[in-house]
Amino acid sequence: MGKKLIGAKFVSKQENHKMSFAYSFCSLVTDQKLYDSFVNSAKAAGFGSDCEFLSVDNTSMTQTDAYSGLNSMIERSQGNILILCHQDILFDFDNRIILEDRLKKLEQKDTKWGVCGVAGFPQNEKYQFVRITDKFGDNQMVGNFPTQVICLDECFLIIKRKSGVRLSADIFGFHLYGTDICLIAEILGYKAYVIDFHLRHLGNGLIGPSYHKAYNSFRQKWSYTLRDRYIRSTALPIFLTGRQEPYFLRNLRSWIARKIQKYQIR
Repeated sequence: MGKKLIGAKFVSKQENHKMSFAYSFCSLVTDQKLYDSFVNSAKAAGFGSDCEFLSVDNTSMTQTDAYSGLNSMIERSQGNILILCHQDILFDFDNRIILEDRLKKLEQKDTKWGVCGVAGFPQNEKYQFVRITDKFGDNQMVGNFPTQVICLDECFLIIKRKSGVRLSADIFGFHLYGTDICLIAEILGYKAYVIDFHLRHLGNGLIGPSYHKAYNSFRQKWSYTLRDRYIRSTALPIFLTGRQEPYFLRNLRSWIARKIQKYQIR
C-alpha cells in the first residue's frame, strides 16, 4: 500500500467551505455503495446541512493509508467535533440527539476528554467495553459508560477539535490508529473514553498481513518515543522514565544516563 497521498481524490459532500460545521465525518472509501449508505444513514439520524462529509477515494489500485489519509481530512475539516469512521457504519439505533446528550455528559464528567468511541480497553481490565451491534452480537453493552480507556476501536472515533488530537505522522498502514490516537491524546494532556452510543458496524474485523505490518510500524515508533532519556534543557538536566521504581534506582540510572551522554558529546 502506498504511504503518500499520490493519486488520492478528496471529496466533500459540502461545497461551502467558508462556513464552519457542527460535525465533520472523515472516512476512507473502498466501496462507494457502502459509503453512500453510511452518509444516508447519518443524515437520517439528524446529521444534516450543518455537517460535512469528507472522504478519501481508495477505490483505485493506488491507496492512501489510514494515518496520512485521516490526518489530511482532519486538516481540511471545519467541524467542532470530528468523527473518523469506517465506511460501513450505520446509525440504525441512536441518533444525533442521543450523541449530543452523551457528549454533554462526558464534558460534565471530564472537560479534558479528547477522543471517545464505542469500544475500547480500560486500563487493567480483562475485557473491552463495547456499545455496538456487529458480527459478534446484537445490542452489545459491556461496561459502565463513560469509561476511560487506553485504546479505542477504529470503527468510530470522535475527536474534540480544540484538543488538537490527531494521528501520528510517522506510522503507516490501516490498523492500530485507535490505540495511537489515545496515546497522542494522553501526551497532549487529554483522555480517551468509551461512551454509550449504539450503532451498527458491518465490518468483518479480520487481521491479515497488513495488520502485522502496521503492528511493527506502531511498535517501532512508540518504543522509541517512550524510551528512557536524559534531556539537557536550557536550564536544568532532566531524566525521563515511565518506570515505577525506587527513588535511589532512578537516581542511579539518571547518573548513568548523564555520564553516557557526556561521553557521547565529547
